[in-house]
Amino acid sequence: MEKNLSYATGYPNPMASKEEKEKIEFGIQYFKKMYSDWNGNDNSLLNAKSQRYERTRRYSRGLQSINKYKNLINSSGDTSYLNLDWTVIPIIPKFVDVMVGSLTNQDYKVLCNAIDPISTQKRHDDKMDMAVSIMTKDFAEKLSVASGIPMGPSAGSPETDEELELYMQLNYKQATEIAMEEGIELAFTINNWDEISRRIIRDLIDINISATKTFLDANGIGIRYVDPKYLVTSHSTSPDFKDLLHVGEIRQITIQELKRIAGTQFTEDEYYDMAKNYISKNGNPTSLTASLLGSHFEYEKFTIDILDGEFKSVDVMHYEKKSNRYGGTTVNKKNKNYKPPKKSKYNRKQIKPQIETWYSGKWVIGTDYLFDYGLKENMLRPKNNLARTLGSYTIYSPDHSILDTKSMVERMIPFADQIQLIHLKMQQLIAKTRPKGMAIEVGSIEGVSKGEGGTFTPLEVQDIYEQTGNLYYRMLDDSGDPLHARPIQELSGGAGQYLQELMASYNYNLERIRDVSGINEVRDGSAPSNDALVGVQKLALLASNNATRGLNHAYTTIMEGVANRAALALQDLVKYKGAYKGYINAIGETNMKVVDISKDISPVEMGIKIEALPDEIETELLEQNIQQSLAQKELRLEDAIMIRNVKNVKLANQMLVLRRKKYMKEQQEQAAQASEMNAQAQQQAAQIAAQVEKQGDIKLEHIQEAEDDSDLVRVKK
Repeated sequence: MEKNLSYATGYPNPMASKEEKEKIEFGIQYFKKMYSDWNGNDNSLLNAKSQRYERTRRYSRGLQSINKYKNLINSSGDTSYLNLDWTVIPIIPKFVDVMVGSLTNQDYKVLCNAIDPISTQKRHDDKMDMAVSIMTKDFAEKLSVASGIPMGPSAGSPETDEELELYMQLNYKQATEIAMEEGIELAFTINNWDEISRRIIRDLIDINISATKTFLDANGIGIRYVDPKYLVTSHSTSPDFKDLLHVGEIRQITIQELKRIAGTQFTEDEYYDMAKNYISKNGNPTSLTASLLGSHFEYEKFTIDILDGEFKSVDVMHYEKKSNRYGGTTVNKKNKNYKPPKKSKYNRKQIKPQIETWYSGKWVIGTDYLFDYGLKENMLRPKNNLARTLGSYTIYSPDHSILDTKSMVERMIPFADQIQLIHLKMQQLIAKTRPKGMAIEVGSIEGVSKGEGGTFTPLEVQDIYEQTGNLYYRMLDDSGDPLHARPIQELSGGAGQYLQELMASYNYNLERIRDVSGINEVRDGSAPSNDALVGVQKLALLASNNATRGLNHAYTTIMEGVANRAALALQDLVKYKGAYKGYINAIGETNMKVVDISKDISPVEMGIKIEALPDEIETELLEQNIQQSLAQKELRLEDAIMIRNVKNVKLANQMLVLRRKKYMKEQQEQAAQASEMNAQAQQQAAQIAAQVEKQGDIKLEHIQEAEDDSDLVRVKK
């Protein structure tokens, strides 16, 4: 490869042709300028960013340097007389762990909604079919009775317009939507998204920015965490970095690993030349020889820096629209040098659409070596706009438009430093505390008469005072002058008021950390007040959750961006490489779950949304509503089970209202039916009674006639 090339100091010509952009010289010039803008003069920008990120990350883990505190404790810098434990109090790590734990404990589900015209029309048609079934339900039931053929809606179908709306939101899913959701879930599972999400959330808390990379290669869909410390981007004022012109990351690899990646793109002499640029760098040796050690060269153990990046461009495509003898037209792709014939019996029109493209490559920093460069393969293009393309990186930084925002950890650092200093001062104070003692004026208790001859020594007087509380002393000294000093005075011991002041300062700074982070006592697990009501504690927890809602939004935005890229990669995968089959262990099951996605999803345009599954508080409130309805006999047990299975709390409450209305309507119908049956029974009983009474009257009449007949016979005789 040609070395020591002379390039312009700026970016290469953005209006260059596709053929020029694919040249290695174009890529080297772009990557050099791309790295220079990010690195700054003499590594100024890189060092500032690296130091800031490293500082906040060390505070986040309680590993910050103690030299700062030593200088503040003793201005002269001599700490040889201090007997202190300099261990850092892990105040910030506690709050960070609380936030990471609460955010990672929130479960999310990827929802796919087909929004292309064909899928939208099918959704509308299916909804209309069910609406017609609801309207003709009564007629269909009568027809079923008359014909003996089952007609009307199937079991479990919505029976009212309200149930239909809820059904379309809860249960209606097209096969392509289900397949896409399973495919994205599979991609997340294969790439261990749970671990990636923890690192994303911690970065958002520590340094206020997170990044991932989604790509499609021979192994399928890949999702990888990217350390923002090594993230190279163009200038952006958008929180989601959607206006990036280029993006990449710095990676450190050995030349041996580079050989595995680049292979024969470089010669042994070029690999050796790369190693020479990294002598005494990255922990490499201070000298280098090209000696062969067994089957490996000595320089293969050298660690080098590479910039793995991509930049956006616009390429002009060349097409010709040509009419034919059948009255139709055809569109054919042409090269840029194509010129239509001057004489043609068919109309010809040149079409030159512009489409977004990405060029990618890997540059060995500090050299003129670039490999794997060219038009990026497997570019992700939305189905609704194939001229647009998405980059591999998903990045988000809350309030990034300000360009100098402070992360959650940086907000806590000043108060954490004060707490550490207070802790050291308390150690000093406790080390200097003395027990209570006495100040004794020896002259007043020296030579005190015993009354029976002899005198007390000062130590005897002190013993009597300590054992009996009686104090014997003299008012006059040996010359007869009065002694005005009090013989024995008690001296206070312990830390005194100063310790209380330090404790108050400690609690003050701890409260300030709660203020700037939004993590109150209820959320961090501290013991709440015994007088606090349960409802008050829930409100406090809700307020704390609101304080960190911005971090939650940042995480869901990144997850949505990754899911969107995974969906596009999945569509390309099944379109160009056949069906996508994956096997994962189904949690809680002994069998294997098989995900088989057909090519039917490839032309479908998906709208992807991240839905937060209900947390414990929302689930508890829903359960209270269910239990109250069950207690009032406004809900059946099977309805409660159905409602609990709905993961969206808002829709679950809607279902609760509908099931209550439906159950109450059924109860009213049953009551009306029972009343009608009771009325019919009473009517039948009355009829029977009337018949019995009538039959009795007839019998009496017959008896009377018989008696009259017998009397007539006797008269005749």
